[in-house]
Amino acid sequence: MTLFKLLSFVVLAGLASFSSHAEDTAKLLFERNAPLVFQIKVIDKASGNKATIGSGFQISPTGVIATNYHVVSDYILEREMYRIEVRDHDDNVREASLINFDIVHDLALLQVTGLEKQGLNLSQSQLSHGNRIYSMGNPNDLGMTIIEGTYNGLVEASRYRKYLFSGSLNAGMSGGPVFNAAGDVIGINVSKGGEQLSFLVPAKHLVELVEEGFESLSAEDYRTHANKYLMQDQDTYYSMLTGMEWLTREFKQFNLPDKVHDSLKCWGHTLEKEQNLYEEVHRHCKTKDEIFINSDLYTGTFSFNYESITSDELITPQFYKLLEQNHVMHDFSNGGSAEDTTNFSCVTDFVEIDAGTATHSEPWKMTTCVREYVEYRGLYDAGLIATRADSKDGSHEALVISLYTTGIGKQHISKMHNKFLGTVR
Repeated sequence: MTLFKLLSFVVLAGLASFSSHAEDTAKLLFERNAPLVFQIKVIDKASGNKATIGSGFQISPTGVIATNYHVVSDYILEREMYRIEVRDHDDNVREASLINFDIVHDLALLQVTGLEKQGLNLSQSQLSHGNRIYSMGNPNDLGMTIIEGTYNGLVEASRYRKYLFSGSLNAGMSGGPVFNAAGDVIGINVSKGGEQLSFLVPAKHLVELVEEGFESLSAEDYRTHANKYLMQDQDTYYSMLTGMEWLTREFKQFNLPDKVHDSLKCWGHTLEKEQNLYEEVHRHCKTKDEIFINSDLYTGTFSFNYESITSDELITPQFYKLLEQNHVMHDFSNGGSAEDTTNFSCVTDFVEIDAGTATHSEPWKMTTCVREYVEYRGLYDAGLIATRADSKDGSHEALVISLYTTGIGKQHISKMHNKFLGTVR
């Protein structure tokens, strides 16, 4: 046998051994843990049919099951219309009640009677990139499955700690456990990001929720409890942002806030509107995280945007008409029906922004808009857009800057606006 063939044989044998070991691990984990993993159904009382499905797992000998907040949110928000059912691996169905939930990290605890006095172990041990991990859940109501994938660390540019899982989660697996090779729960299924790309809630946040105890919340306190989590989360985030130094970067003769925090991602592009005789240069920075409140309302985003518009061809009235069309508050795209939010209240004025140089002393047209959450008083969606224009010798240029925040406390709105505008140079 040649050296090449020998090396090829050794490599193939090693791969076969690794594959066999991985298959054995998945098989053992499934056989051992399937009795402690459940399908969760939220049932519409009027029709008797399921409204949502997900997964969950037992974490206590007293019958406590962990799942995602969004799996049981219909029950939490309108408990008189829904009930929660839990189905085990033997197709036994039991009703469940809510103990507690963490709306920010998308977690909930349920109480079920009649279960075996067991519980899966929650682990906060450090994993390494490339470690094999194993997700369990009931995808698309097709039956309990186990999916092998790879741990790829914390998601970068995120407000919240989430693990990046190279494995395919599907609808119905939300709330299911993710195991390390030893069978400890290291994360909870939460969402799919694409083909073979998914996100997990670290077990750390579930441990924190468990540490609050298993005394059930009063149903009348559900929204107050959710509001407490949302208010604490935004206060921590925006206090941090307004208290730190914002770095700037040159953009079309201005110095403007750059990627001010690791939770944002920034990108840019240029649009040459040849048929319209002008050019647009854009820069955007935005957080990618959202907090699920209900199927029609998400919150927790923060973004700012810059748009430079220049033209040597448009006459002055045409150019200013173009600016009017661009000085529009974008759709917040986080939902917000009349049941969820008030209407926006907007104010427009011309203001001076101290940009630090005489060449930037022209007034800005500024519009601010806010709307309040109906069920979560004290939380707002807030937007600011400011436009400044120069025209000289038939050449026109303008800058449009905007700032958007969702789920922000009233006390932080003006602070964020002042921080943003105060960094313009």
